[in-house]
Amino acid sequence: MSVVYRKDSGGGMTAVVAHTVGAINRFLFRQKRNYRVAVVRSAANSFLANLTAQYDSIYTTALGAGSVELGTVSSIGTGIGALISTPVGWLMDRYGIRKLYLLGMGLLACAVLIYALAPRWEAIILAAILMAIAMRLMGSGCSVICADSVGNEDRATAQNVCVTIASLLSMLAPLAAAPLVIAFGGLSVRGIRPLYGIRFGGYVLVFIFLFIWLREPQRTRPSAAVSETKPDFIEDFRELFRSSRPLKTWIAVSAFTWLPMAMTSPFFQLFAHEQKDADAYVLGAMSTAMILMRVLFGIPLGRLADRIGRKKVIYMLTPLWYASFLLLVFGSGPVMLILAGALQTFYAISSGATSAMTLELVPVEQVGRWSGLLGLFRGLVTIPVPIIAGVIWRTWGPTYVFLIPLLLDLLIRVPLLSLIPETLKPCDSGECDSVKGA
Repeated sequence: MSVVYRKDSGGGMTAVVAHTVGAINRFLFRQKRNYRVAVVRSAANSFLANLTAQYDSIYTTALGAGSVELGTVSSIGTGIGALISTPVGWLMDRYGIRKLYLLGMGLLACAVLIYALAPRWEAIILAAILMAIAMRLMGSGCSVICADSVGNEDRATAQNVCVTIASLLSMLAPLAAAPLVIAFGGLSVRGIRPLYGIRFGGYVLVFIFLFIWLREPQRTRPSAAVSETKPDFIEDFRELFRSSRPLKTWIAVSAFTWLPMAMTSPFFQLFAHEQKDADAYVLGAMSTAMILMRVLFGIPLGRLADRIGRKKVIYMLTPLWYASFLLLVFGSGPVMLILAGALQTFYAISSGATSAMTLELVPVEQVGRWSGLLGLFRGLVTIPVPIIAGVIWRTWGPTYVFLIPLLLDLLIRVPLLSLIPETLKPCDSGECDSVKGA
């Protein structure tokens, strides 16, 4: 996806945009239809989620939650997601993904409706539980769709194309939400609540779209032999480890990949608001800057990961998202806060390369249970983290909520990743061709 720059700024920029859109379009239509459906779902979800993302923690605290309660809500959701992760993955491998994917979308709509109607912060606990179940169902479904629909030589790019398109549509959401919040009553329950009603209506439309267009992936569709075989939950998971693949080490890498975000995400916007005096417009600009950086760098870095390898890109991006936390903590003024938000996008891009490696460690017919198993162990690591972060916030101080995860990542995840072989392989023409098309 090379881009040719011209000297004339107006026409040159138009040519760049046209070339990029054309390249994305060609990439999309050489993949299977289900991948395109998943991209649309992801884009719509990202737009709707970004209407409230910068206000979720502020809204919950305005309903009466403290820092520990805020962490508890996040931990409960993570715990439920971890508990159902393994059976959900197994069910998808054995019985297919379509019904479970639709169920996830329906539960997500219900969770947002609870946010819209919540009288006190305790109601957010139920919303967090439903949202965790929904995200696990759709997350495992997307993993299976990507593994089935996209070849090894395109996988990191595919994940970044998906997120970049979502970013293009959602880039204006935080800035559109900010004046709505001000008009409805400011950074308060009254001012934020209507945004959740808007999200609910959007999710209903997305559910209808998925019901019409999503199909069961052909290569993971349950066969008659599988349907007639007596289910053996334990044996199906034992099958995963009957190889020389470094799956046990990767379980640890995956768990610690998500630890920094699990520890800091409930507090990132809250820290900017309470400790750095960020108003609604600065919070919106932080989210928009993160999305804009994803639009600019997501696809190029995805292509780079598909050419030089996933691990090299992960190592290259790690210092950049470290800098995001450091700027948030030690910087001052709106510019530093917006830059901190912008640099946080490199965590997501790095995680995309990590996800590509995850899918390439097992055959496509095992991706569901593999994703489920990873979700379980990620949960065991990340369930207590938001609560611990809340305690750290209250006792040691908010600064340590952002510094401790950086130290843990540097000492644990980075060394473990060095033990994993690169998963990018030269394209085998027959295999590559098999994942293209309708």
